[in-house]
Amino acid sequence: MAQHSYDEHDFVSFDGTRIRYQSYGKGKPIVLANGLGGTFSAWRHVYAALGDRYRILCWDYRGLYGSERPRDLTSVTVANHCKDLEVLLDRESITEAVFMGWSMGTQVNFEFHRDHAHMMKGLVLLNGTCGTPFDTALGIPGSKRIILAGLELMRRFPELVSKGSGLATSWPKLVPILQQLGLVGKTLDLEVFADLADEFVGLDFETYAETLKALGDHDACDQVDQVQCPGLVITGDRDIMTPVSTARHIQGRMKDCSMVVIEDATHYAAVEFPDRVIAALEDFMQRTGY
Repeated sequence: MAQHSYDEHDFVSFDGTRIRYQSYGKGKPIVLANGLGGTFSAWRHVYAALGDRYRILCWDYRGLYGSERPRDLTSVTVANHCKDLEVLLDRESITEAVFMGWSMGTQVNFEFHRDHAHMMKGLVLLNGTCGTPFDTALGIPGSKRIILAGLELMRRFPELVSKGSGLATSWPKLVPILQQLGLVGKTLDLEVFADLADEFVGLDFETYAETLKALGDHDACDQVDQVQCPGLVITGDRDIMTPVSTARHIQGRMKDCSMVVIEDATHYAAVEFPDRVIAALEDFMQRTGY
């Protein structure tokens, strides 16, 4: 599908770091905390479908994509991403919204809930967990050690990783191999994936590694039981990064939360089955009256 254009703006956050954010549509706000694997363009199907009734806002995490690398690289923590979000919402005069998160964004939303539960009219969580994601990722023993070793290589040799990523994303057999490994599904939107791959290659991989390491150490699972607003958990039955069991655990602990498991979807459900994700969102908005 043709990508609908969205507005982009910058703001200066609490520590002087310039943050890029995006907005699309008009109406009640939906605040999207993205994953680490893509920009707002990954959500083109969703914002195109909802933009006639809702204004969807998203931001690039500090040091990634359009946002400036912070002077202190240790500041790329989940808590500081939430501080960036505070500044964004104040700038846009948003006092309440439905908050949505994909992958890393689910942890950002649970952390944001810690001090801002009063702002949440609803909480939509896609393919994520509440904390320490390396402990459950991949579904194999020792996965945390494997991931941390990879992050250390990325941190020490960012230019090499960038070159390798460029070669991999330009290789025509990449997507079929990822599909065979179960990392992406057969219905993956190839146009969206190509755009995400082009953007990913240009990342500052030292910052990316630090961000992912901080995410691995983060834990906001104490917030799950505290959520009072309506919730929706969406996951794929082939998601090996955040398995269905993780999603069921979150859904079972929240007081008012429904769950949608999309058959044959992986960690990239919104890019593989956007119509099903949109239908789940539409049902949730109707149920909550938002």
